[in-house]
Amino acid sequence: MKRISILFFFICFLFLLFSACAETVLWEDENGKVLLNDNGEVNFISADGNNLGSVSSNSLDTFIASDEELTVHSPYETLSPGNSPVPDATPFPYDENDFPEYSFSPESVEQSSQTFQFTKALRYGDSGDLVSALQSRLKELGYYDARVSGGYYKVTRNAVRAFQSQNGLHVDGIAGQETQEMLFSAVAVPVNASPLPSPTPVPPKYTLMVDVTNQITRAYTYDETGNYTVLVREMICSTGTLRNPTPLGTTIMPKTRARWGYFPTWDSHAQYLTRIDKANAFHSVLYTAPNEQSLSVSSFTSLGTRQSHGCVRLTVSDAKWIYDNCEAGTIITVFESNIYDPEYTMTLKPALNQETLREMPLPAPTPLPVYSPENWPTRYRTLNRGSNGQDVYMLQMRLRELGFYNGTVSGGYYGGTIEAVKAFQQAAGLKVDGIAGKQTQSALFALTTPAPDVTTAPTPTPLPVYITPDPTPTPEPAAYTPVNDTVG
Repeated sequence: MKRISILFFFICFLFLLFSACAETVLWEDENGKVLLNDNGEVNFISADGNNLGSVSSNSLDTFIASDEELTVHSPYETLSPGNSPVPDATPFPYDENDFPEYSFSPESVEQSSQTFQFTKALRYGDSGDLVSALQSRLKELGYYDARVSGGYYKVTRNAVRAFQSQNGLHVDGIAGQETQEMLFSAVAVPVNASPLPSPTPVPPKYTLMVDVTNQITRAYTYDETGNYTVLVREMICSTGTLRNPTPLGTTIMPKTRARWGYFPTWDSHAQYLTRIDKANAFHSVLYTAPNEQSLSVSSFTSLGTRQSHGCVRLTVSDAKWIYDNCEAGTIITVFESNIYDPEYTMTLKPALNQETLREMPLPAPTPLPVYSPENWPTRYRTLNRGSNGQDVYMLQMRLRELGFYNGTVSGGYYGGTIEAVKAFQQAAGLKVDGIAGKQTQSALFALTTPAPDVTTAPTPTPLPVYITPDPTPTPEPAAYTPVNDTVG
């Protein structure tokens, strides 16, 4: 019995430990007025701090405004319900006291046209006064011929689908905001009238490709043939660690996004959050408070390495670009590249302005020096990770000339250069540490230098060619399930 108790407490401990590692995110506006947690509840908070109620994540999409309506202060600032009149010939059939969720005014009653106010999305299994009102309106328009029961089941769902099809809406059987506003409007098409044409679907303007090998997020737009082959933007990032990786695969960007987000498990904040899937998001580097003067410098410094808990961290300007330009429905592909080129990644990393705590613009490319023996360095400084300069450029060019290096010749000394120097040192019988000191550089720039040992030198990495893969067929959103609910 004692052993069973010990085993039970051990299992509980593991469960609590796992739960402690699980991340949630609170999605909020700049003033903390709107909160969305990963349990799917949106809480609207008044100025005096009172909770004004919540809606489930199932109906969340109906609360998200279009990109044109969003402001940088809060993606939820434009969530006031849409207003559209009910047809004069078919006034709203209930008294305002019956359904307080719908607004009435004496003026609208006199004009036989009440103002519809959207409250929440209605779907299969719902019940109540709002469903009764929905059924009554569908009945007026000829779509619903059963008893007004207040229960949203098969007949009601089929009636909503028929209405959506007749009125050029997306047919899903869910009475969301767009469907309800059309239903209770003067332009709603009855069942026996000519149907409205369905809107021609417009493909998302961009697709996002997250290369976890090189910690780069790339945005492509479509070419004249409709394929996403035109590179628009390259962004250095930090994806999940090996322990908490960003899940590989293809997802469809949801509508959920927020100006600020709070990670309670880690007591940190981030700007410009845009969902990748249920558990992860694109967002800026981290902050200790929801203001731009509380930047975590270490989070910025770690860009280009795996540091997150599954999310994709970006510079503020890059996170804002995705937030502003990539709409719901954008295809996101997270993949491992067979090209490892950290030198190229670091060309995308900006410097940090220590006064404003914002990234500085990337410098304009400078003319490359002429590579020739006459320009080889004659005095050597020790070169290691993070070194930059013309001597690093000459080192990389010499390593490439001898077949040890095939990465980007950037003048920056990072992982690819380190591995190439190690391969040269091993071939030359030197101490293998990846640091190019005086002895290593003297041997490297000697006119007679040993060729790479094909049995010990690593296989050269092919030159990077940044072309997007063939377009991935758009999957059903439900086809992708994140490996966990962590966000970081």
